[in-house]
Amino acid sequence: MNVKPEEDLTKSNAELLRNTLFALCKVSGRRTSETFAYKIINTIIKSLKRKYMFLGEVSIHGVSSPDEIQVSTQLNQLNSSEIFKAIETIIRIMYVDLEDTAGLYFIKELKQQMGNETLYSLLNNGLDLNLLEMEQQHAYKYRQEQKKMAGDPSLLGYTWKDVSNWKYDDVNSVCILYDHNENELDKLNLDAIIQEHVERLTGPEEIEDINELQTERFQKEYELLHLLTKKDMDRDTVLSLLKVKEEEFERMIERLLNLGLLEYLDFDVVTLSEKGMKYIQQK
Repeated sequence: MNVKPEEDLTKSNAELLRNTLFALCKVSGRRTSETFAYKIINTIIKSLKRKYMFLGEVSIHGVSSPDEIQVSTQLNQLNSSEIFKAIETIIRIMYVDLEDTAGLYFIKELKQQMGNETLYSLLNNGLDLNLLEMEQQHAYKYRQEQKKMAGDPSLLGYTWKDVSNWKYDDVNSVCILYDHNENELDKLNLDAIIQEHVERLTGPEEIEDINELQTERFQKEYELLHLLTKKDMDRDTVLSLLKVKEEEFERMIERLLNLGLLEYLDFDVVTLSEKGMKYIQQK
């Protein structure tokens, strides 16, 4: 997004909070229903009033239009940092409450719904939704992997215990599963399964080759991986040792996460993945 220096895209506290709440309601409503989205956002606002007292100045009468969300202009007199902390908390709680219903692209769609001006105001005040998007997608993928390992029922409601036998259809490249009464349970596309398995092991094809980390362009990422093998360090220590700015550091983390060399230990804590540890040991 190109922003001319003379343009003022900063929104007031009240306007920013209203736009964010409306965007959350619209995106959530498309995954559930507007009624459910209305109820859940009201519940979140009510539960957070003790921590953020100014949320008592918010009243939501519906989610059909931004005008149905009323935010007192008194919030414009408050420190903006508190408003942004509340916004980040509300977003996190919303996609955690929705869990799998949020899907893989909840934050991505939320950014589209918000529009450039709201996104600029959030980013300008230290709330980077790109990082939240990475966190949310990682949490979603992690839950899916855990479900597979736990043997949860498929989308069609069966587990492997329900499968009696199977037959391979080499014409359509599908595996047909049957239950104990010889009824067809499911058809599995083996090509898609194999592709997913390969991508899980090696990363998607569009991700840069790991060997590029040895080049001068990615030398800092390589140094970061080595630092993480020695001891746990906070962000400021790493920035000082690597002599990089915070924006570049965030891009480094994103690239290493995409390569599968880092993984989230918590929502704001990353660590070497098994793949990352093996990579360092081989070099």
